[in-house]
Amino acid sequence: MCAMLDIANCSKKVNEVRKPETKDMAKRLGILSPERIFLKNYPRRFPVTAFNASFLLSRGEELMVYTRIILGYYKYVSAIAYLEIKLEDLYEGYVNYSHYPAEIIIGPDTKTDMWGCEDPRAQYLNGQVAMVYTGRTCFYFSHRRTERTVPILAISEDGIRRWSKVAYFTLPWPLRNYLVSNKDAVLLQVADKVFLLHRPHLENFPPSLWYGEVSKERLASAMQTTEVSEIPLERNCILALPAEFEERIGWNTAPIRVSEDEYLVLAHGKGLDEVYRVFAVLLKYDGRNLVISGVTPYYIMEPRTPYEKYGDRPYVVFPCGAQRYGDKLLITYGASDSFIGFAEVDLNELLSAVKSVPLE
Repeated sequence: MCAMLDIANCSKKVNEVRKPETKDMAKRLGILSPERIFLKNYPRRFPVTAFNASFLLSRGEELMVYTRIILGYYKYVSAIAYLEIKLEDLYEGYVNYSHYPAEIIIGPDTKTDMWGCEDPRAQYLNGQVAMVYTGRTCFYFSHRRTERTVPILAISEDGIRRWSKVAYFTLPWPLRNYLVSNKDAVLLQVADKVFLLHRPHLENFPPSLWYGEVSKERLASAMQTTEVSEIPLERNCILALPAEFEERIGWNTAPIRVSEDEYLVLAHGKGLDEVYRVFAVLLKYDGRNLVISGVTPYYIMEPRTPYEKYGDRPYVVFPCGAQRYGDKLLITYGASDSFIGFAEVDLNELLSAVKSVPLE
């Protein structure tokens, strides 16, 4: 199988830069617990838990928040709910005790997500609001070892209601035979290309940072149908492997353009100590391919508060949303798989911490 994999030259150089250290530069702004989220369109009024939220900033100084919710622990099936939070609530501390109405906007209803809709990443795509989330497929609890989760693309005109599931992404054959699951996915549109940053889990190969090219023709066709179309990713390439102190790595947030041809993305590493930490990556488009042009040599965020250290999954900080707000990077993240956390990072400080990766 390894002979079928395309591993970028930058992958080795990335791990020559990275160290098992943390300089936490994320200022915590607040926390939202599930009992303060009121579900308007479901008989159970409050989710059991809510975490791994992403968001978009509206012109009215509000966060349009898309969060993963759990309604019960039996099969741990997720849905995605929408709520709005004023920026003032974050910076004045109101988010720590205020209540917020929410609606379930995406739930399990296809064979690609019948066991749950997880970890949404919201972004804009061709004038529409796009969301890539992880679908637990109909095979999730079966004896079958392949494609237990897949990245699914949903589209909305306003980002609030009337979401359409248009496509799911997979690997081409024969690599698909080894695909146990795929998650941590988000789109990157550059020039005339559309890429998917994704994190396949292959048999006997560590989860790593991948990208694949999305056929614009297939994507355009999927937008016109009422079914969830299958889109095999083309030209898949591995940009980075886990460092020697990590078990796995994966993408977190939608890319943010920071220069003419570079994009900032937050990523995570699950350490050999089972702790989830966050680092930052700079992606560069060279006219054909994506490469990692820079990376923080240390983690920029790790669990440090009680609600990040203790919950359904202890010692986890897991950003799914990041947006530029002035000279800050505003972040929404999952805290111990139990709460929605809010934080900010000084963007100039973060970019100054990024160390260049030599490009050949």
